[in-house]
Amino acid sequence: MEENVFIIHPSEIIRKGLAWILQEYFGMEITQLASAADLSSFSEITNSLIIVIVDAGCRIPDEVEKKLSKNNQLAIIGFFGSERKPGYPSHYEYELHERFPAIQIQQLIQLVRKSTAKQKPVFSANGDLTLREKDVIRLIAQGLANKEIADRLNISIHTVISHRKNITEKLNIKSISGLTVYAIMNHLIDIKDINPEELV
Repeated sequence: MEENVFIIHPSEIIRKGLAWILQEYFGMEITQLASAADLSSFSEITNSLIIVIVDAGCRIPDEVEKKLSKNNQLAIIGFFGSERKPGYPSHYEYELHERFPAIQIQQLIQLVRKSTAKQKPVFSANGDLTLREKDVIRLIAQGLANKEIADRLNISIHTVISHRKNITEKLNIKSISGLTVYAIMNHLIDIKDINPEELV
């Protein structure tokens, strides 16, 4: 199955920056558009995985989104500035924020590709996690080791390992960086609480 990636943003600097990050890591072809209306000229694409990164202030025309999703696997990622502006939509299944380090952007795209290929959104499983599992993910994202998590939550290391195993099975995410992206996407943790050095 072919992949088509579109970056829709009025800022050329942001479009080119995101494209460079994705091309550097994935080597994928990327189409940059200044307006969501320009996406209509690509509505004849079929049998593809289409990833659209769109500025949260732009709106993809309903008829274009409907046509693309009918004949393709479609994933739309909302791109937000450092502060979400009042009135901007927040209904995106996936969100990308301008403060994300390159590695988190790469991990997000990788997870979107995996979840779309399986036709099971990775980030929608948040409700399947127990409260304790969410606590564990928060601490993993902050870079804590198993013993530190056990001490912080007042549980045994064995219990922490068991929680981590359950989390991995439920989300199908094995890496710390992947769990961190999951935690951010599901608002379990604020990006300001994360040390990017811990993700490498």
